[in-house]
Amino acid sequence: MSPQELSPVYRSAVYEAGGVAFTLGEAPAGLVLFGGRPFAVVTAHNPGSQPLPAEENARRHRELEQVLREGGYELAPGVGCSPDGEWREEGFTVFGIGLEEALAVGRRFGQNAIVYGEGERVGLAWCEGGGLEWFYPREVGR
Repeated sequence: MSPQELSPVYRSAVYEAGGVAFTLGEAPAGLVLFGGRPFAVVTAHNPGSQPLPAEENARRHRELEQVLREGGYELAPGVGCSPDGEWREEGFTVFGIGLEEALAVGRRFGQNAIVYGEGERVGLAWCEGGGLEWFYPREVGR
């Protein structure tokens, strides 16, 4: 599927990053995540949105963690899930990572996109083609 087809799905998802659950909105909500520090939410699960067995996703998750730790990044749990919770992918919130570095990790693990944030904006960064759509985080429950 193309970014144009996937974008509405990714925009409606709930992201859990470093203990904060948020969605992506069009209007500023006054929420600045992590003091404006750059971050990315990345996963190794289900490359290309193709479901894999739980054991394979777990193996890929461990490999992702190893790659990020070898890079010296500060990590926290990260998750992306559908609003109804039917589709859920475990990953990591990576602090202090640049956009190009985060995209390289996403590409390495076959992801369609990553979530990248800085300041009061959060973007969907497409791994192939490098497109970036900016949004504003809206804390879930508000």
